[in-house]
Amino acid sequence: MNRDYLIFDIRRTLRNRRVLIFSILMPLVLFLIFGMTLPQDAGEAGISAIAYVMVSMAMFGSMSAAMSSGGVIAAERDGGWNRTLRLTPLKPQAYVVNKVILSLLLAVPPLIVVFLCGMAFGHVHLSATQWLTVALVSWLGALPFAAIGLVIGYIAKPDSVQPITGLSTMLIAAFGGLWLPVDQMPSVMKHIAQLTPAYWTGQTSRSALTAGGVDTDALLVVIGWTVVLGMIGLRRYRADTARA
Repeated sequence: MNRDYLIFDIRRTLRNRRVLIFSILMPLVLFLIFGMTLPQDAGEAGISAIAYVMVSMAMFGSMSAAMSSGGVIAAERDGGWNRTLRLTPLKPQAYVVNKVILSLLLAVPPLIVVFLCGMAFGHVHLSATQWLTVALVSWLGALPFAAIGLVIGYIAKPDSVQPITGLSTMLIAAFGGLWLPVDQMPSVMKHIAQLTPAYWTGQTSRSALTAGGVDTDALLVVIGWTVVLGMIGLRRYRADTARA
């Protein structure tokens, strides 16, 4: 990791207010629409329905923000920025790590905003340990989506990366059970859901709301998704660098 380049990357990304607004406002509005209209005593899998929706919408926001780094990568590729970086001391591995860290930093604001809204307006009551665990697991759950952002950034052109990212985010969230509990889906959809990283990140984050704690099996699947997608992203980066 190169700290100076990371700071430069963060400042440049923060200028793109559209990304921040979408990743924060979209999950917040969805939480207010779906979460705040639920009865206080409603529940899903031993979890209050409002808390369930809160975590799901927070995860949707964090994954959207994490995947948005693909647009930055595509723009850099198109502008020849990668070729310029090859003339600097910045190593290829450091470039990829910087992008992943940037994705994780972008995933923080949606989580904070939705969780605060759930606490203040949804009256979600959790212990300090549960809040900390849910926040940490949800944040780390953005890792596989940071890797997806890398892959999209290296296969898409600048003029198509945003539609691809937006559509991918919507499909992954919908099929992964972030908008509708998987138990309420048709049988075929349940099987499809388990083939998406969103399903497992949602399972991991929501399990932290239960007395049993974090679902370690789901967490291992999230780690597996991160490793596989990360390897694909790194391979695409090397292939793109070789052509440059």
